[in-house]
Amino acid sequence: MTDQDRGADVTLRPFHDDDVGLLGVLFGAGRASMELFEEPYTTGEHIGYIAGLSVGCVITVAEKGGAPVGFLSYAKKPNDKAGLISHIFVDPKHQHQGIGRLLLRDALARFPRPLELWCFEANTRARALYETEGFVAAERTDGSNNDEKLPDIRYELR
Repeated sequence: MTDQDRGADVTLRPFHDDDVGLLGVLFGAGRASMELFEEPYTTGEHIGYIAGLSVGCVITVAEKGGAPVGFLSYAKKPNDKAGLISHIFVDPKHQHQGIGRLLLRDALARFPRPLELWCFEANTRARALYETEGFVAAERTDGSNNDEKLPDIRYELR
């Protein structure tokens, strides 16, 4: 299967307010599928987080069969030239189908550079995606400043 075939039955669309609940559940499922940490938040907290995220970000939703299967959020960083891709999540049942790559490539085509994103160091699948799309590691931390306390990497694309 080629990259063009992958994600062929997926459509991208802007976020709608009625997406909050489904994306909150998807967000939690995506986090759990990483199997990197004990989830500190409830589904209700995930839904509340997505509701808040939708206020300050541009969110693109990936749909398959009329149902959300992934999303990407983007925000312009205050007082900075870089834009931030704050989240890319794909429903675990739909991973490895090119949906994350489709969302990322859409963002690369729509949003100005430079772009930044953060990724847990142990999330090797996501890191491979970002690196194949041209992102380079710009900073590494010990994780002391993130909720999960996991080492992470800030990627840049200039």
